[in-house]
Amino acid sequence: MEATVKHRIVGSLILLSLAVIILPFWLDGAGLQEYKTMQQPLIPKASELSLDAASVADNGIKKLDPSDSDILQLSPIPVTDKPSIKSKETQQAVKQAKLDPSNGVLNGQGLPEGWVVQLGNFGNRANAARLRDKVIKAGFAGYMVPNGDLFKVLVGPELTRIKAEVLQEKLKSKFKMAGMVTLYEIEKP
Repeated sequence: MEATVKHRIVGSLILLSLAVIILPFWLDGAGLQEYKTMQQPLIPKASELSLDAASVADNGIKKLDPSDSDILQLSPIPVTDKPSIKSKETQQAVKQAKLDPSNGVLNGQGLPEGWVVQLGNFGNRANAARLRDKVIKAGFAGYMVPNGDLFKVLVGPELTRIKAEVLQEKLKSKFKMAGMVTLYEIEKP
């Protein structure tokens, strides 16, 4: 019993000493007032910033003269509310151009149509990864995508089918694999 009483007395003394230390800060609120008055540093406005000649010379900053003809100025493209009037022949030609897979236009989702070369479809992931690594090491943009239980090794994409066919010929000469040109598909997670 004596040990229990000693423990209670020691615990009470510890709590009392903590109260003596903490309560003055908590009750007078001085710490809170200091916290409330503390402000974030102000960020200067661009108009308030200025460079003097010494800092320009020291930092190698070059001042630009707006009248200098070497400075490229970009202007916005005006947007008109009126739709352009096209003849039926022009509209038909545009429609045909969009259907032509060799010109690299936008697909139905508004995304650029792309083409890839499929070098293989492997049942063994390690084999697909090995071929992908060889293709990347040779300097081509190779990657691997799952296809059910198989793994496709693809190279590309290119914006036109013609460029993808040129890529296919390079791969054929480099790796002795014919491959096939297919549409690039965005993989959904």
